[in-house]
Amino acid sequence: MRDTSRLLSLPSRWLPLAILLAAALITFVLIKTREQPQAQEAGVKRWNVNSIELTPISARPELKLYGQFEAPQLTRLSSALNADVQRIEVREGDRVQQHSLLLELDAREVELQLRQRQSELAAVEARIAAEHNRHRNDLRSLKLEQEVQALNEERVSRAERLHQRTLLSQEQLDNTRLTTRQQALAIRARQQAIADHPNRLAQLHAERDRAQALVDSAQLDLSRTRIQAPFNARIVSIDTAIGNRTRTGDRLLTLYDLDRLQLRAQVPEHLLPILRQGLDSQAGEAEKLSAHAMMQGTSVRLSLARLAARVNAGQAGVDALFTLMDTNVQAVPGQTLSLTLKLPEQSGLYALPPSALYGSNRIYRIVDDDRLQGIEVHLVGQHHPGGQPEQLLVSSAELKPGDRVITTQLPNAIGGLPVKVVE
Repeated sequence: MRDTSRLLSLPSRWLPLAILLAAALITFVLIKTREQPQAQEAGVKRWNVNSIELTPISARPELKLYGQFEAPQLTRLSSALNADVQRIEVREGDRVQQHSLLLELDAREVELQLRQRQSELAAVEARIAAEHNRHRNDLRSLKLEQEVQALNEERVSRAERLHQRTLLSQEQLDNTRLTTRQQALAIRARQQAIADHPNRLAQLHAERDRAQALVDSAQLDLSRTRIQAPFNARIVSIDTAIGNRTRTGDRLLTLYDLDRLQLRAQVPEHLLPILRQGLDSQAGEAEKLSAHAMMQGTSVRLSLARLAARVNAGQAGVDALFTLMDTNVQAVPGQTLSLTLKLPEQSGLYALPPSALYGSNRIYRIVDDDRLQGIEVHLVGQHHPGGQPEQLLVSSAELKPGDRVITTQLPNAIGGLPVKVVE
């Protein structure tokens, strides 16, 4: 009986274990025999863009510049003498012609000084004339004195013969000899006066030159009492008033040369070779480097005259200096102007819409796998082909005909970005 009950209790102990094993086996078989899902490729996001195919062209780029008029010939007229201001003939802002009377000083003091200098010169001239008369008289007197001396010498010879014959005393012979020697001294003095004539005359000429210089100085001071315009000018300021007592160096007027007014504008440094080449070749082509602008409601023309000789601190380019070709427009120093400069014709340029340019020197080209590639370019200028919208003209050694460049402004444009061209 005991053995039989023990055998009956064995299946009840192992049954849970057998159930777990069977469940695990079924689960394993189900996992191994289930259908595996196929892997799907994750989608790549592409940005929709517009593009343009590049074609090289030859064109004259236009460069927009901003400049300011300045007066390199700004002159401050000052007084050259001490005098009272008598008249002022101009006002601030007036345009005057060259040699026009601007201001007049009281000339009475200078006229008195001029008369004094002229009298001193006349006195020296009189002394020179007297010296010439004296010299002529000395020459005539010398000839007569020499004749008298010859007679005196004959008298001495006769006196000596008479003295030898005891017909003449020794005292009378000595008196005759004394007269001859005195006459010789007089002749020597006359000859010395004649020899000194060039020296006296040179001294008098020096005095005359000095007196003449003083007269010229007084006449110059007299001319300086009339202040005239040194060139075609415009009056900037009146720095004195009628009745003022001016001293040497006191400022009277400030004006600038209308014919030398220029406009200064900064140009990018990479365009300097083109501008220098245009300046060298424009001698026979007056419009080679011309510019135009709107000023006072009128279209005006300007011409590039030269480039500045140095780059100022804090500037990224070089100053270009323009002259105004239209004389009927009045420019004022300090006035700003927007102008368009026409550059010489260039080949190998690419025309792009403004939206194709990122920053100032970068565009994006579409490569074979429809991804972007950044390229640095030189912005040469603008272009207006036949009334169409403005285009930018760029150049780069990395670009070639047939390249496609995006014309859409992407906020996250970067090299390698996938895009999709939407026509």
